[in-house]
Amino acid sequence: MEIFYSIALLVVAAVIANIVYTEWPVVPLAFYQIGSGLLLSLLPIFHHYTLYPEMFMLVIIAPLLFNDGQQTNLKRLSRSVGQIISLSVFLALVTAIGVGLFTKQIYTALPLALAFALAAIITPTDSVALSSITSGLQVPDHLDAALENESLFNDASGIVIFNLALVAFTTGNFSIANGIKNFAVSFLGGLLIGLVFGFLFTHIQSWFISQSMDTTSVVVPFSIMTPFAIYLIAEIMGSSGILAAVAAGIVFGISQNRLKLTSTNVQIVASATWQIIINLLNGFVFVLMGVTLPTVLSQMSGYSWQRISGLALLGVGIYLVMFVCRFIWARLGWAQLMPEDDSPQSNSLQKKLASNPHQQRRQRHQPSSVKDAFIIAVSGIHGTITLSMALSIPLAVDGVAFPFRNDIIFLAAVVILLSLLAPSLILPQILPAVAKVDKETIAQYRAEMVDYSVNQLKNNSTAPLVDRDYVIDTLVTQKNQQADRAEVNKILKQTVKVAQDTLNNLSDTNQITGRVANITASRDSRMTQRSFSNYFRFLWRRYSPANRKQRRHFREKKKNFQQFVQSDDGQQKIQTMTQQLATAENAIFKNVINYLDEISTKQNAAAVAYVRRFYNVRHNRITNSVANNDQRTKLFIQALQSEYSYVANLYGQHKISKQQADELNQSISSDQLVYMQSISD
Repeated sequence: MEIFYSIALLVVAAVIANIVYTEWPVVPLAFYQIGSGLLLSLLPIFHHYTLYPEMFMLVIIAPLLFNDGQQTNLKRLSRSVGQIISLSVFLALVTAIGVGLFTKQIYTALPLALAFALAAIITPTDSVALSSITSGLQVPDHLDAALENESLFNDASGIVIFNLALVAFTTGNFSIANGIKNFAVSFLGGLLIGLVFGFLFTHIQSWFISQSMDTTSVVVPFSIMTPFAIYLIAEIMGSSGILAAVAAGIVFGISQNRLKLTSTNVQIVASATWQIIINLLNGFVFVLMGVTLPTVLSQMSGYSWQRISGLALLGVGIYLVMFVCRFIWARLGWAQLMPEDDSPQSNSLQKKLASNPHQQRRQRHQPSSVKDAFIIAVSGIHGTITLSMALSIPLAVDGVAFPFRNDIIFLAAVVILLSLLAPSLILPQILPAVAKVDKETIAQYRAEMVDYSVNQLKNNSTAPLVDRDYVIDTLVTQKNQQADRAEVNKILKQTVKVAQDTLNNLSDTNQITGRVANITASRDSRMTQRSFSNYFRFLWRRYSPANRKQRRHFREKKKNFQQFVQSDDGQQKIQTMTQQLATAENAIFKNVINYLDEISTKQNAAAVAYVRRFYNVRHNRITNSVANNDQRTKLFIQALQSEYSYVANLYGQHKISKQQADELNQSISSDQLVYMQSISD
């Protein structure tokens, strides 16, 4: 039960952090999540909480990086192999060497092997932390691609260097040949295992689909379990499980066209499930960091303030050395920051360079601008992967407490906090903010879009009125408007008058008898004026002691009526009355709907939609109408095409921006998926 409570509290903390960020988005979401974790650490269940690195890598990091791999642009990735090697391998080695030598020079008591272990710990960058801090900023595409490529693949470099440093410290031996061998097995082996098993798993999933097993209970769980399985396979085989998860995710991303053969139901559920999982795990990363930090600090309780302040200053120095290494690497052009976006200008440049490989190499290795190099340097953000590596240092070696373990963990925590704080303060000053879409304007255009589509449906005289009105009622819900009760009552009274006029006309033309007109009018009056108070008064009149005689009289009349129905004359009259009641109901429904079409305006649209829905439900219940789903689906698709056309016209006339058009089109697409899902069910 303790594990259940812990997970539940972590979920609550992540949700609360998201709520607070929604109200006050000035501070990056990561800091709210860390703050939530710090508050959780006050609870007894989280006292002296320890993060287990193996479980953290498997349960949280593997699915996160697998999803990042799925979302990776293959075209851009194929052009970035050199950049990946430069940033994830060579820059990682240079940073580890530079930070290790600097740390040894300042902290002379720290063994050189442990200085390199510390450097390896702070080498991996965190894509989750980076995306959290830059979520509201316009990062240039070529810089965003470089940082994403680096964070996806440099974890393995840091882990390999870290393991080699620990082995060198515990055994006293270090072999360059063994180091290169271990690096190749971990790095290249992880990629190879991820590619092989990624293709194997995609073929298994395709086989499920070909065997008509593309249900949410088969394909979706299989997709979710894939990163965990591939991570474990790679780790068992002595390679990097992280890189295996990334490579498998890329393979799954390549195979998306094949996986689109799944049904709409599976696509919707799989997409929504993955989105929920990723959002939850992203929150877990920083909440766990906040929960763990107090334990890290408590281990320093026996240290003097002079030693703690000295370690803190050393942490600042280590961060600055790392910053300088990244800046110089990018400034000299070794980060290969040539724009790799899909813009027309970039594509034109790529075509020119493709014809001249020598010119392409020169272009890729040209010095970067100071601004680009500075952004690359300050965006070297570290997160929970760094902390988990620090916590994975053994507690003891040869039966003796591992030396300098608390110092290394504290220094890693200082670097993590600085790497989060610096870009949070600096990047908003040098990068433009993402233009926010005005929700009120979008709501206005959405309402106009729906009105246009509804008017197109009203002009369709060939569509059955019941099906047409059902689709109109569905479309109006896109506006998400609340109906005014007074306006609804006013329109209801007007529709009752329309119904009465219809009955009078039918009676005057001898299409129905006066008795049928009275029955219909009485029924409509009850249905439009029903309330809870009227219902309770009805119960009292029916069951009160004063009305027992009336109830007895009613039972006698009911018995006589049943005898009358069983006679031939009674059956003939019942059949005639039933036909006339159907005639009256159809005429009332048609005239009321036409009246609602006439009086509908932008001001009373919500109230009219409410009344329209009432008469649709009532008509279907009275006539026992069977829904014509094919006809309604056809009308609904036509209506959505009208909405797409309306948005395209607005954009073509430069009345809305591309971002606004994308949001409107996205809402139409989402509504279509929801509607088709409801029909398929």
